[in-house]
Amino acid sequence: MIVREAREEEKPSIEAVTIAAYEQYATVKSEANWKRYREGIIHTLSEKNRFERIIAEIDGEMAGSVLFYPPNTDVYGGLLKPFPWAEIRLLAVAPSHRRKGVANALLEACEKKSRELGCSYLGLHTDNSMEHAIKLYNKRGYVRFPDNDFYPVKDLHVMAFRKLV
Repeated sequence: MIVREAREEEKPSIEAVTIAAYEQYATVKSEANWKRYREGIIHTLSEKNRFERIIAEIDGEMAGSVLFYPPNTDVYGGLLKPFPWAEIRLLAVAPSHRRKGVANALLEACEKKSRELGCSYLGLHTDNSMEHAIKLYNKRGYVRFPDNDFYPVKDLHVMAFRKLV
């Protein structure tokens, strides 16, 4: 497995992998919420110069990706104040590459990058429908940080986690 910064021409593949990875939540969210969430993924991935795209590849095939935001970045478009630590979003593993350590490798790369930037923490947000992700984060030492929870829409509780890096 190779974990590296993505190249510009890989953006369409990142979008395809991310949508494929998150599509499992279409069945646990209402149709309206899934549509809004999917549109949000595509919008976030299209933003420029706010984050670094990090990918994992196995045998030359994109296996996963994550967005890494440096500290003091407006990660959530004004919903929260910028954090003094790094943040990740849209950690995604292609369904065909699950259970191969891809998510762990991507998280490790982001944790390392956080340390290199002098950050004390690496943060992330998720919602309770993402049970497997929450288990992974807990296993890797991420703890709930409810001070940074938010509700982008009235029926969606987005929970904050962070890890001392």
